[in-house]
Amino acid sequence: MNRERRPGNRTTAAIRREIQQRRAEPSRQIAFYLGLNPKTVDKWKRRETIADAPMGPRHPVSTTLNAAEEALVVAFRRHTRLGLDDCLKRLKPLIPKLSRSALHRCLKRYGVSRIPKGRAKRLYGIEDQRDSGYITLRAAALPKAGEEACLLYAISDLTRFVDAKFVDRLNASEAAQFLEELTKHAPFRLLLVETNNHEAFSDSPEEPWDPIYPEREHPFRRICSENAISLQVVESGDPAPKPVAKGWADV
Repeated sequence: MNRERRPGNRTTAAIRREIQQRRAEPSRQIAFYLGLNPKTVDKWKRRETIADAPMGPRHPVSTTLNAAEEALVVAFRRHTRLGLDDCLKRLKPLIPKLSRSALHRCLKRYGVSRIPKGRAKRLYGIEDQRDSGYITLRAAALPKAGEEACLLYAISDLTRFVDAKFVDRLNASEAAQFLEELTKHAPFRLLLVETNNHEAFSDSPEEPWDPIYPEREHPFRRICSENAISLQVVESGDPAPKPVAKGWADV
């Protein structure tokens, strides 16, 4: 007996399961019995599941933001853990084309659209403009933009001030120039900068910045000295810049 096909629903879970159980039979015979198109039968024969396949691109990318802007959005969200509107307020001056919907899609794409329970606590309000003088400065790798392309970004834990710069290659000169520009752009006087132990930010007597002339001062340290900024180096096992990772695992 030929089954009546319900309008607007060509196949149900039961029909898809029946098609897969009858793989040995000709597709045209199954299609005639179920009132379907043979191509539909072939499609469900090939599948191992009865669930609908996800629609849209397999690797979605932003049509509004480039790789550097996406990295900045995700880094700012993970560091500050601010809400959507607060992130938009702080990032809009740096990314004028950023919209609320584009911001939400970017955070969702990288797995940071929802802040895990217990990690949303903020020490200070978004409108608190007290002069902290404390800046966290990091670099994020941008593989899509080039093998050595990086995003330098600085975030104030207290005022949520953020600044960023895209560089084709991370080195001491680029890092020093970014810090010098940061001292002019920041709405407060920098007192302390925290970085990791990448060679662009710091060196050591054992591994001087310039092996030929070890007495030369590291450019980043020189800018700190000239502006009376304390440098705090956080030791890490792998100081190399890493791409913006998904999720909150390392927060």
